[in-house]
Amino acid sequence: MTGGAELATELRKGKRGGIPWIAILDGAGKPRITSDGPKGNCGCPAQPHEIDHFMAMVDATRQHMSSNDRKVIERELRTYGAYLTRPRKSPGVAAYRQAVSNVKHGRFNAAVKEIGAAFSDGYAPETILTDPSLRPLREDPDRRTELFKLVREHVSTHRIRLVDRQERGRRIRLRGQVVDMDTSKPLPGALVQLFHTDASGEYRPGMDAGGGAGNPRLWGYLRTNAEGRFELDTIMPERYPNSSIPRHVHYHVWADGHPELASECFFDSDPNLDDRTRKSAPERNFPIVTLKRDDDGRMAGSLTVRVPAKKK
Repeated sequence: MTGGAELATELRKGKRGGIPWIAILDGAGKPRITSDGPKGNCGCPAQPHEIDHFMAMVDATRQHMSSNDRKVIERELRTYGAYLTRPRKSPGVAAYRQAVSNVKHGRFNAAVKEIGAAFSDGYAPETILTDPSLRPLREDPDRRTELFKLVREHVSTHRIRLVDRQERGRRIRLRGQVVDMDTSKPLPGALVQLFHTDASGEYRPGMDAGGGAGNPRLWGYLRTNAEGRFELDTIMPERYPNSSIPRHVHYHVWADGHPELASECFFDSDPNLDDRTRKSAPERNFPIVTLKRDDDGRMAGSLTVRVPAKKK
């Protein structure tokens, strides 16, 4: 309201306090009672003592309110207050924090165990892909294979990021839809693994061209939504060092009633994507993605992942 702050300051006589603040005035405009209770302002009553004072305000000033109406107000306030102040359990947070502490102190085996406990409790598995505090764990090849299994078992989201803030490379976004190759019907709930090289063209540091693809450093799992769709934020993969093979993102798909699909997508702007590869890509079930600038400035593109029908 216009002038509300000035009016509140005048009525409160310079006393400080939070908002909302309530004052019930008499006919002369002087406060009969305010929301300043014994323990401070209770303009938004939730705690029992705040509701007690609010009801005292009602009792001190009500004229036409029936006793039944008063009971209804108090009942609703106490019910909602109990909801607002109820103890909240954050699924898996304690175990996840312990995992972060274990990584900090080099206890990687214990960290993996705590991460498994956090996921079982409901903590979002995709978090570990981008948490900078877990980067040392993600970069340990032996522990990484254990993380693969945990994330694959528990993941449910259709949106993931593969890289944290420290990762070098040009950010891109891929939007995909997994469909049946014969009918083009979407495949909801399909499990998808995605991985690719880093900005140096390596799956794992120091590996030869293409080496390390079985245990890549940049990886993730997701599940398609009700329309078979998914979204991935990552970096543009680099070509293998000293190689003319085009940039690509690998993916494996497991969908009920279909055989496992192992495929990859290319990028239309890649100068190494020659005419022969472009022509053969559709036959090999390798989509070619065209990247365009998204609303947030990131380069983004779409692909359709076609999963063969199960052989009869």
